[in-house]
Amino acid sequence: MKLLAISGSLRKGSTNTALLLAAQKNSRENIEITLADPLDRIPHFNPDLDTETPPESVQVWRDELKKADGIIFSSPEYAFAIPGVLKNALDWIVSSAELYNKPVALINASPSYGGAAKAQAALIQLLGVLTAKVVDKAVLNIASVNKKIDAEGNISDPNTAIELQNCVNALAEEISMNQNSY
Repeated sequence: MKLLAISGSLRKGSTNTALLLAAQKNSRENIEITLADPLDRIPHFNPDLDTETPPESVQVWRDELKKADGIIFSSPEYAFAIPGVLKNALDWIVSSAELYNKPVALINASPSYGGAAKAQAALIQLLGVLTAKVVDKAVLNIASVNKKIDAEGNISDPNTAIELQNCVNALAEEISMNQNSY
């Protein structure tokens, strides 16, 4: 099973990227998690460039999404919304439909006490427009994340580690059920 992990943060020491790396390191044997290239490689969305031959980086992005059995997004909250780089990348797939009915897990982590609930709600709404299948049991909002990951990017909070594993497993179970129903 191939999962594509996408971080909504470009920051070098991103806790959202650290969560994806932890998920990759601790995934079950039959699950392969690949981190997508940073989203800043994708140019600003321009409908004039969204043609049969889009920019090469956009085509690579679309191909990454197509090849994956499921997607894991991990994104912080900036100004009560998802980061612009993530919104831009998703704008490039509105018309090409790579997320059509594709199972998706959402992890939103923030150092704030309330977590990233507003970004999560915005991302759920946007993924609905893109017709992705957000797996309810694979939605995770991690508050005070900076207290749950150490300086090396390892999860130091046992409950967070369990929640992350449960999130990935719920996505994998959804994918397995869909594959078995064909």
